[in-house]
Amino acid sequence: MMGTAQEEDAMAVHRPLSSWIARLEPGTQGAPASLGRINDGNERADAREMSRFRTTTWARTSVIVGRNEAPARALALRAPDGLLVVELDDFGRPLPVTENGADLIAGIEESWTAVPADLRTVARLREESLQLRYLLLHRLGRETTAPAPLFHCLPWNRVEAAAHSVAALLDPAGTPPSTANDVMGAPEAGELRHWFTPAATSLAGPLSVLEAGLRDDRAGLWFGREAAALLTGLLTTDPARLPVSTKAALAALAERLGADPALRHGARLVGARLARSAPGPSTVLEELSLTARLDSEFVLLASSGEPEDEDERVVTLRERPLTAELAVTRDGMVDIDLMIEDDGRAPGRTAAQDGTLCYPVRVSPVRGTATVGAGAPSRYWMVLERALSGWNGFLTVPVPDGQFDIGLDAPPLALPFLDQVPLAELRASLHANELIGSTRWHEMIDGLDRHHPARAALAAYDAQLPE
Repeated sequence: MMGTAQEEDAMAVHRPLSSWIARLEPGTQGAPASLGRINDGNERADAREMSRFRTTTWARTSVIVGRNEAPARALALRAPDGLLVVELDDFGRPLPVTENGADLIAGIEESWTAVPADLRTVARLREESLQLRYLLLHRLGRETTAPAPLFHCLPWNRVEAAAHSVAALLDPAGTPPSTANDVMGAPEAGELRHWFTPAATSLAGPLSVLEAGLRDDRAGLWFGREAAALLTGLLTTDPARLPVSTKAALAALAERLGADPALRHGARLVGARLARSAPGPSTVLEELSLTARLDSEFVLLASSGEPEDEDERVVTLRERPLTAELAVTRDGMVDIDLMIEDDGRAPGRTAAQDGTLCYPVRVSPVRGTATVGAGAPSRYWMVLERALSGWNGFLTVPVPDGQFDIGLDAPPLALPFLDQVPLAELRASLHANELIGSTRWHEMIDGLDRHHPARAALAAYDAQLPE
């Protein structure tokens, strides 16, 4: 039998999916029951973490309450003393559920660390409200490792419709549908919103902005940021969480984005990831990846004055249209020379239309091999200058101790979109771009928003220049 301390530390098998709940207050003198205040008046609290649920005796149930001025069944929990709390959606309304759905949720909670994801379970979840599916997957994602097929219960046809629309809008010869919601019926049914974030954190947002912006021919700087965010999100999303038809639609969109040479490498990696039929390492991805493993031992050999094979310290990465040459120098630095070829095609939109392109270069110490200074990966931003044959960039960064990886797989961003980059990262990047002088930096940065961190980085850079 558990002691009191153990009981307090245990979390209930059945507890809220939503961060908001409300007590069900019985009516008086024949009046219907009503809901109390959200979280008993503390709306900023998270009901999923409330101490009252540190017991195993709550029961999952459902109750009939008023929703939108009409009676409806809502997800609820019952305490041993009969107290009922109703779960609420993002608008503070009772969270709708079917009677069978409440039983399904109860069964899932009872197998929380080994949730079933068979076709029947996924099909039953599809019959429940989208709010309920989202909250279930969100809490599962916070507390356990949910099986990938369970995410197939989300309305992926909305993502597919938006992806097809963006791909058509990017094709000068294509004809996009009159609205991305055509296949769903009611306009509100096509909204992507936050419903897909449990499965992929950077998918719905960029895709929605791309679709709306291209359809409305939106002015200003936005396209390159959203395209890069979408590709980056798809490079980190577990493809198994996406249905086959969704992966096909997103792969086709990535290929369309890859018409821009600056985005092609990231788009090609996305296509390869989405084509994978099983989790785990992929030979194709390894072959496509522009990543090189280097060793600071090369620096020691170069500094010793002993004869060394020059090729031993130089690595060339090539995945057209990108070519990168990496060289460990005698003074403990890595020189990175990057070229992106322009094949002469004219895509409808390009990342370079938003400003000077900056290519992210990640320097990652290898765990277990570094002796000093092995910390989190460092990122530098390489300025790409336009040339007749495409774009060129050159960066010089310090060599970490031990083995380290140089990664060039992330898509570039235009300089205005580096407004969320830490100031220290921008300052280091200005110094690492050795071939860029103060005059050129001012040409690129002086026109940015006055709050852009690159302005402060440039001021610090100027202050360190010799007088």
